[in-house]
Amino acid sequence: MFTCRSITTSTVSLSLLLSGCNWVYWDEDFESYHDLSLSNPYPFHQVDIYQPDSGVGRNDITVLNSGIAALQTRIDMIQRAHKTIEVEYFIFSPDMSGKIIVQELVAAAKRGVKVRVLIDKSATVFEFDEYYADGLKAHGIDVRYYNAAPLYYISTINFRNHRKLLVVDGKEAITGGRNIENDYFDLSEQYNFLDRDLHVSGSIVKPMQDSFNAFFEHDISERYKSPEVPNNRIELQKYERKQEAVQAFLAHTEIEVATRARIEAIARPILKAKKAYLCPETTFTSDAPGGSFWTRFKDPYSDNYRFLRKTIFDKVMTVDDSLILASPYLLNNRKSEHLMQILLDRDIDMTLYTNSLSSTDATYVAAQLYSHVYDWQAAGMHIYLHAGEWLNETATVSKAVESARWGMHSKTQVYKRNGDAQNEVMVGTYNIDNRSNHYNTEMGLFCRGNDQLVAEIEESIRSRAKNGYQIVGDEQAIDSQNNPVNVYGAGEPDTTKMKFMWLPSWLFNFLL
Repeated sequence: MFTCRSITTSTVSLSLLLSGCNWVYWDEDFESYHDLSLSNPYPFHQVDIYQPDSGVGRNDITVLNSGIAALQTRIDMIQRAHKTIEVEYFIFSPDMSGKIIVQELVAAAKRGVKVRVLIDKSATVFEFDEYYADGLKAHGIDVRYYNAAPLYYISTINFRNHRKLLVVDGKEAITGGRNIENDYFDLSEQYNFLDRDLHVSGSIVKPMQDSFNAFFEHDISERYKSPEVPNNRIELQKYERKQEAVQAFLAHTEIEVATRARIEAIARPILKAKKAYLCPETTFTSDAPGGSFWTRFKDPYSDNYRFLRKTIFDKVMTVDDSLILASPYLLNNRKSEHLMQILLDRDIDMTLYTNSLSSTDATYVAAQLYSHVYDWQAAGMHIYLHAGEWLNETATVSKAVESARWGMHSKTQVYKRNGDAQNEVMVGTYNIDNRSNHYNTEMGLFCRGNDQLVAEIEESIRSRAKNGYQIVGDEQAIDSQNNPVNVYGAGEPDTTKMKFMWLPSWLFNFLL
């Protein structure tokens, strides 16, 4: 179905597989594979093996599927901080969730905790501007922006920091798909995401913290310039309104206090019932900071910057039973399609779970998905699409939230292996698309060898998938009761809009 050449030279990188040309790196009989992640440097790659006798390499992991519980966990972590807090997000919105987190950061700074915040400055999603950063600076919080390249740097602006990380005292951390915005924490009355985070405590947190330091101190992460008081009267009024908005954002309100109480009332029983799993083998991998249009051509880009996809390739190539992929955006290219075909030819059971047209926040991605998804299904993959509705997994803060449109946003992979090889999971920030493969810096946390942890995550994915619908043929889908359903999950004008988006999304597929 797909054609590709194989090579076995030690100099090949995974970019040849996922974002450069159609080469694949493997032994022809698949009896062995080459461990590309061995070339990944610390602190962007670390493998901890737990040694029971000494306790060295111990890491305990908790799965956070509930957005409300994930927000409460972040609050609890910040409140536990004694020395340091590192905060790093692609999106950090000055909404209710951002307000609650910032107030906790300010409270921590007031009790002497060193707080540093790194926010990506993508023009498409950036809201936490210099006025907010100045408001935090007044409390001793250091805010920096990743890749503040102007829009006329056409290519460099695509190299975003897509990592999501909160580290406290170098001892505990949380990462996964969630940014700081209401829709990631089940708080929006318009649109929310079903997502997943991992909370980890143990030795793997140190390299996670060290990777934050590398990003925070890199030249591409800029100190902001404080807004100047304008002389023009109209501009001065805008300046003053902005200052007032920041002060209101930092102040407690009755609505915020009531929301906090509702969040905690829902989250506490969930968190009390959660289990922390000891991980026998924990791997942390992150891409490196500093990628840009110029480094892409000047440096060995794949070897110097793109690390996570090497680790993912290593994990995928050891699968001999089944592979489960959950990704909100699923855009295969020739390389990843060929890898999928290799797995299918090896009789690997593959399940994909992603967004339908009705649930996605990116119509242009859906336009490409529906152009290929039927071929993937015909090739033997089990493909499930989210239906765009709230799933009654946990309570919400209001009925309006339940009535909102819902999408899936978790970035999760489950690797099932036969025999003595142990099953493994990855939860991180990586989407199956060209942005995550080539442009964005991503991170992932892997746990191998705890079947209970694997089972909890697999059950969550399958439960969510079955609450949507399954592709069973060309433009054909069924629900969990085997009833035929609309394959798009949506009607007009959404389907027409998607079809009009097909050509531009195809032309710019390399950027999506």
